[in-house]
Amino acid sequence: MKNCITVFISIILLSACTKTDHRKVVEQTDGITKEKNERMTVVMADLPIHIDSTNYLIHPIGNYVFSRNKSDYSKYDDYRSNSYSSTFDVSSNSGDRITGDISNLKFQNVNSNELKSLTENTVSIRSILFLRKVFKKNGKGYFLYEVIDKDTNADGNLDFNDLKSIYISNLNGTAFRKLSPHLQDLVTWKMILEANKLFFKSIEDTDSNGEFNKKDKMHYFYLDLNDEHSKVVEYYPI
Repeated sequence: MKNCITVFISIILLSACTKTDHRKVVEQTDGITKEKNERMTVVMADLPIHIDSTNYLIHPIGNYVFSRNKSDYSKYDDYRSNSYSSTFDVSSNSGDRITGDISNLKFQNVNSNELKSLTENTVSIRSILFLRKVFKKNGKGYFLYEVIDKDTNADGNLDFNDLKSIYISNLNGTAFRKLSPHLQDLVTWKMILEANKLFFKSIEDTDSNGEFNKKDKMHYFYLDLNDEHSKVVEYYPI
């Protein structure tokens, strides 16, 4: 009996110490599944945002999720917070940065009624930053984006458990392109204004074990912002 109790306790302790790895990479995915039946998703746009000193308005577009429960219909089912529920916003704007769970942006010149989409792809844009210091220095306008563009853990969602990539576009939303390599997770980025270069690093699952650990490889890159057509260059500080 004593031995049985010991085995039982050991199993409980082992289960408690085991953590589910949500960051694993699954190469074979079939795309994003539909929302679960208990939810109702509505595509919604925020009122336009004007970035100071520019001639463009930005219209964030995202998925606003309601509960199927009628008593809960006024709540925005956001896993981070319910801070947007009273205004039905899908994003938040502070200075030169826009954050949220954004599926697309529409760009509009202040002197036009025409709206132009940023992308036709299925993505989750988590943050957008206007590179104001670059704009002041050389007059070139860029937006930098942190984007989740692939369901890399094959759970049917684009969320923080998937790999994050870095993108860039011109001030008017054109030339939207991915800078970080396929199946590498963005770690961090940094602007060096004196060199007018964007530096960033990403991590690759080089041992192909489906998770990120110290055995994997860190990659280092820079992008010259003097030329909007410049290519990303990998460099090797180590």
